[in-house]
Amino acid sequence: KLQASKEMSENKLAELETMIEGLANRIQKKDSEIASLRMELAEANGQLKILFQEYNLRIRELGKQEELLNIAYYTYGTSKELKGQKVITSKGGFIGLGKTTQLSQDFNKDYFTRVDISTTKYIDLKSEKVKLVTNHPSESYKIIGEDGNAEQLEILDAEKFWSASKYLVMVVE
Repeated sequence: KLQASKEMSENKLAELETMIEGLANRIQKKDSEIASLRMELAEANGQLKILFQEYNLRIRELGKQEELLNIAYYTYGTSKELKGQKVITSKGGFIGLGKTTQLSQDFNKDYFTRVDISTTKYIDLKSEKVKLVTNHPSESYKIIGEDGNAEQLEILDAEKFWSASKYLVMVVE
């Protein structure tokens, strides 16, 4: 009986040793898989970091481009002032009649005020009359004032208003 019990114990011990050996092999394989996954994760994190930096760079570039797209310039003054500053010229006409006023070819850009078209809705004029020299659709703005005066220019549709020109020139009296 003792001999049979000893043999059975030795068999079970051999089975246990085989099972332990198999489990040790599986643990070793899992450890190598974990190490490989960690390396892949580190590599993916590095690539993600590069992509995130590229994304942030593109966002900054888009912000700068949007800022540039939203820049416009305006100026106003009497006809004499604007001609003196080489902003406008008068052409055509006969004996002072029929002249057309237009923006000069090489106009003085320093005489203009810079605005952000996405936020600028009103331009103060505080004058009796105003005439726009540059082309802007008439339905995209209106002149506000009491008693026939031109107190402000209100921009109703900024996209449409600035579509023809990023420069606004107004002759006031």
